[in-house]
Amino acid sequence: MTLLLFLSIINTSKLRETQSALPMDIKSFFFLILLSAPLTTIAANTEEISQKLDDGYRYACNATQTGEATSASYKLENYRTLFTGTSAVTGFSQIMHGEIDGIVASFFKKGMIQGNTSTAACETPKDLLATTTREVYIRQVKLTLASNFDDVRFSQYANQAYPIFDSILAGKISEEEANSAINKIANNAIINSEDAGAVSNTTNAMKAVAKILVSVRNDKDLEQFLSDYMKNHK
Repeated sequence: MTLLLFLSIINTSKLRETQSALPMDIKSFFFLILLSAPLTTIAANTEEISQKLDDGYRYACNATQTGEATSASYKLENYRTLFTGTSAVTGFSQIMHGEIDGIVASFFKKGMIQGNTSTAACETPKDLLATTTREVYIRQVKLTLASNFDDVRFSQYANQAYPIFDSILAGKISEEEANSAINKIANNAIINSEDAGAVSNTTNAMKAVAKILVSVRNDKDLEQFLSDYMKNHK
């Protein structure tokens, strides 16, 4: 499903400018539209995560100020799937799923508390937003890596994928080069009459792992965690 996010077509600075000039009940209306559909991509960049968190916090605060906390709590529960996804997960991925959901729920609760104790314009505390964004991002990366790596390691193509992942971690190849190598695995599998659906699912998982590994190259602690995780689960 595609997120029906009315706010995404409005420049953020102009939107907040408009919000400050609107009555509180109208302000909260803007946020009612963004609470409906599951996220299609996990491990978004920190800017995207921050924006979604900020939108949810402001909605929680505004809704509480206008006496709509009960209705808002249900909508925010659905909105939290934007940060966890809706696909079934197991093992370590399930742990990360639960932690993300708990962190985001606590964050939005703080927005409700602010709305319940202050009549001032709802603003998300910058330090809290930055900290929460980082906490969610780290767990999204771990969740995405683990769930996709499971699809790879339990496949017949695992031993062909591992050297590609090792080369990424060693800084020897780019994401584009990794994807090219993964495409060759897929091509050979199809030539050998392997099931096209299974091949597609597995190689898509390989590419998801490759993308994650490339994305954390400048985050050495996170990169080391992912490297250790894969070594321990091969």
